[in-house]
Amino acid sequence: MKYWCCKSTTGGATDTIKCIKCNHQYHLQCILPARNKRDTSPDFKKSWVCPECLLSRPKQPCADKDNTPVRASVSNLREDDNINFRRGGTSTSNSQYFHEEPIGQTSLLEQVRSIISTEITCLKDELRSSLAPLKNELKALKDEFSSMRESINFINVKFDDLCTRINKCESDLKTVSRQCSEFSDVTKKIELMEAANNDREQWSRRSNIEIYGVPQKKNENLYTILNNISDKVGYNLNRSTEIDFITRVASKSQENKKPKPIVVKFLCRWKKDDFLAQVKKLKLKCSDIGFSSNDNFIYFNDHLTSKNKVLLQSVKKIAKEKGYRYVWVKNCCIMVRRNDTSPVLHIINVNDLKKIQ
Repeated sequence: MKYWCCKSTTGGATDTIKCIKCNHQYHLQCILPARNKRDTSPDFKKSWVCPECLLSRPKQPCADKDNTPVRASVSNLREDDNINFRRGGTSTSNSQYFHEEPIGQTSLLEQVRSIISTEITCLKDELRSSLAPLKNELKALKDEFSSMRESINFINVKFDDLCTRINKCESDLKTVSRQCSEFSDVTKKIELMEAANNDREQWSRRSNIEIYGVPQKKNENLYTILNNISDKVGYNLNRSTEIDFITRVASKSQENKKPKPIVVKFLCRWKKDDFLAQVKKLKLKCSDIGFSSNDNFIYFNDHLTSKNKVLLQSVKKIAKEKGYRYVWVKNCCIMVRRNDTSPVLHIINVNDLKKIQ
């Protein structure tokens, strides 16, 4: 509670009194130091008016309209003035009454301003002390945001670079896809051209016979060897009218130690087929045509192209795995058969290998 006589806010051990006009609280010790506690009866407290209210109350005119002057203001009186402000009072009590000067309104406002200023100063100090860690935290957040901004800028640069690379990859992928499509078309065309070329090459060899297993000698006469073979099988062969040429062909493998095969080209294909059918009936050996002490067999086949020879080896391998008994070549065509009663399969290219099941 606030008291209008001093700066104290508590009653303490002293008694208090309240003005019936302004309702302000005062300490008896401050406002009436010479009055005993027993003199402050309840009736006195109920009718007590503070000095400020007494001074502000105007003088009541007397009935006889005398010329008694209005009491002066308390602020204009000196402490040693012997003036009684209460009816029935004495000069002594009045002197004691003014021994403690009452607090005016200006002094009260100054006290209020001082208290408010003190409180504001305390609040400022508390606010500064509370804002100090917050300022550090804000600085840390600012540094973190700055680092995040740098990271985001770095990510944006990398993202733009990645987008550029992706766009370039997509463009390159389209180009590669188009080239792959073109390459696929070119590959198909090449395969068709190779197949056509192989067919033409095989067609040109339809009148040829390839002979394997004949030993090779220096300064040998291949026509003599062919005549010995025809004589052995009893086939009349005219060199000048039926044979175009005869020669040995080199093997593609340099490590092949076997004798080079002999290729005979007939002028007439049916003559070639007739001769080939005759020699395959007999199993001739090298000793039968003048090579003594050499019992190796001699093999007669159609003259296949390199591609068809590879295909023939693949057919033989798969036929052996699948249990096929017969693999042969007739009129430059590869044929395979599982047994004597099964149908004959014609193998022309690699795709026909799927027929062998």
